[in-house]
Amino acid sequence: MIVDKPESHFIFVFHPKIFEGKKYTVYEGKELTNGEVLQYWGKWIVLGERPWLDELARKLDRYVEEEVIPCIKYDRNPSVNLGLAEAVMMVYCDRRKSEEIWQILRQHGVRIKAWVSERETMEMWKPGGVLLERWIASMNLDEEEARATREDAGTSLGYIFDHPDEIFSPWAQ
Repeated sequence: MIVDKPESHFIFVFHPKIFEGKKYTVYEGKELTNGEVLQYWGKWIVLGERPWLDELARKLDRYVEEEVIPCIKYDRNPSVNLGLAEAVMMVYCDRRKSEEIWQILRQHGVRIKAWVSERETMEMWKPGGVLLERWIASMNLDEEEARATREDAGTSLGYIFDHPDEIFSPWAQ
């Protein structure tokens, strides 16, 4: 199911069970812990113009409905504050199934293969990380706002690294 709320920066492709409180960070029927997410979870990155990504999302929706692909999100507009000229689609999955998902993406016209682990993403959004610092600079935050933003990111992401045995809980976006 494609969830397109104009007030959100992202467009999502979720299985309807998400709205019943079920998680998508699951491998072979078992919810992943924070440590397992850091070890195995990630996404294929697909860059493109919005109309092409919309069409790709419609094609991939059936794989999400069949629970082959756990979740997809993509930019409504390119993230110019992160220095990107194209929109980004993130096709999430467990690394142990990433080649199966890649074959589906390839079947639907994706040619550039780019995998980013969730650990790498979290490192880039931690205090001092390249994406967080680029975002803070683009938002022209004053020093106090920047400090609070870094502190919030450090608390949220640090919890995941510091509690590897707890079941992972995705954050609202």
